Amino acid sequence: MLYCSSLRAQNDNDSEVSSQFWFDFNPSYKISERLDFNGKIGSKILPNSAYKFYTSAELSYQIPKFLVKKIKYDDKVYAGSDFYYVFFTETPDVLEISLFQGYSLSWPNKKRIGISHMVELVERFQRDVENWDYTFGLQLSYQASLTLKLYGDVWEHGKGFYLTVKAKFWWNLISTELFNDVVRITPGIGYEINPKWKTAFYIGYNYTRNLPSDDFYTDNVIYRFRVYYQIN
Repeated sequence: MLYCSSLRAQNDNDSEVSSQFWFDFNPSYKISERLDFNGKIGSKILPNSAYKFYTSAELSYQIPKFLVKKIKYDDKVYAGSDFYYVFFTETPDVLEISLFQGYSLSWPNKKRIGISHMVELVERFQRDVENWDYTFGLQLSYQASLTLKLYGDVWEHGKGFYLTVKAKFWWNLISTELFNDVVRITPGIGYEINPKWKTAFYIGYNYTRNLPSDDFYTDNVIYRFRVYYQIN
């Protein structure tokens, strides 16, 4: 494709290191006791290369506890769609629509510490908006995350803060032309302003193969700021 050829031509080496800046707003709404809606709107800035804007919509269903009711855990199934538009500075823009389905388990899920696991399958549809060339991708991923909540009893001013780290791994069963992530590790710190609002800031590492082959990849340092809002 034209945009892949141009992207590769900009780099003399098989790899490069870059910094990225991500911002997103995450509203959520509890439809019923077990059904939730989660949305996302944000941007990813790749200086001197591209600007990526995206939205997401997701429905999740909390699974009833039929077995081992005494163990404190939460699990759910979810499905949704992502919409991405990528503005490249020197190559044709790219449009992507992704459909995803997944399962999430939070256990142990205690007052101060929580660990969650997530398995997800994504179908990706990418198009070059200049020539409307089309590629299809299929990704399987696993994410583990750890959250430690502070209540101010150890550190007086720590009430409302929480520490978190996430590690996500992708298996590109069918690679698309661009943005085939492989691994991402993101430690961060968050603050719960009140039951409806919270924020988080992450500094992470992301390894991505930007072409279907293994020849060209990027090591990315990510600075991410997130805002969460519970509507009801």
